[in-house]
Amino acid sequence: MPVTEDRGDVRVYAASAAAFAADAARVARVLGWMSDQERVRYARFRHDRDRAMFALGREMARTLVGAATGSAPDAWAWREGPHGRPEIAHPHTDVHFNLSHSAGLVVCAIARGRPVGVDVEDLTRRAPDIAIVSRYCAPAEVDDVRARGSAWPGRFLIYWTLKEAYLKARGLGISVHLADIRFDLSDDGGRARVAFSGTLAGTDDRWAFEIRRLEPHHLLAVAIDTTDGQAPSLGLRPY
Repeated sequence: MPVTEDRGDVRVYAASAAAFAADAARVARVLGWMSDQERVRYARFRHDRDRAMFALGREMARTLVGAATGSAPDAWAWREGPHGRPEIAHPHTDVHFNLSHSAGLVVCAIARGRPVGVDVEDLTRRAPDIAIVSRYCAPAEVDDVRARGSAWPGRFLIYWTLKEAYLKARGLGISVHLADIRFDLSDDGGRARVAFSGTLAGTDDRWAFEIRRLEPHHLLAVAIDTTDGQAPSLGLRPY
């Protein structure tokens, strides 16, 4: 399976957990790749679909990172940062990856030489209480969401997904005040610009963001570090 070879090339792979769960041999192989701790986590999920998404994420990461680093899927060491961001413990490499899953879809982002974060959300999920908008959004974002009338949940989800992708790329926890991260969605090409205020004032804003609609009902956000001055390209591929 081709993976990113260029520092300017970021790839995001998407796969169905239902198709994975239907293949008993694949599931068994991935369970064999897992650590004891991972197998305990897998067993703790109450619902079959949640177990399948967790295991498929492991398969995708192990396969794609292995291909990018020239390692067998079960030969590289996985670790999690202080806030749960997945990282490569060894071999030493400039490859970065990130995972997300929602409502039966799993995505894995692979980048070389730059942190990357990815978040995927279900557009058909039940709308939250509109009162939370002012808690998680900057004032300009709140105005934009409220201006959408009955369509406000979809607009709010775009902001939420972008913020999640950024936090995951940075390896930050929920202690961050999300309203201090402000996105401008005026670019009709699916790109977004970020600015920071309050507790995050002065944070480096050299990040590229993209929003994509994944059929039939998922929203994908990708955050890509561009502090090296390069403008990376994003490729979206089936896994």
